[in-house]
Amino acid sequence: MLKKFMKNKKGFTLAELMVVVVILGILVAIAVPIYNNAAGNAAERANLSNIRIIQGAVAAYRAGTGNPTAQPDIATLVSAGYLESEPTVPSGINDTGTSGYSITYSGTGSGIVVTP
Repeated sequence: MLKKFMKNKKGFTLAELMVVVVILGILVAIAVPIYNNAAGNAAERANLSNIRIIQGAVAAYRAGTGNPTAQPDIATLVSAGYLESEPTVPSGINDTGTSGYSITYSGTGSGIVVTP
């Protein structure tokens, strides 16, 4: 009985297992940079989307109040209901440690600059 068990050796050799490990290592080496690049692109797009939303909220605030030169800040836009909440800056976009956006107006207020 023991001899019959020893003759029926099924399994993988060490060389086969090493080939699988090397292939998995190569796949991980390819996938990690692609993932990091995709995460960076997503953060940039989220930041641009937040900026456009804030600019749209300022335009809606100006139209709603009838004051085309109004210069609301983020807190005013939130309290007036033009923003649901204060947008946060996606990680990796702003390295200064601030988590919110600021609005600056140029000239008569027609130029709206939103910065993280």
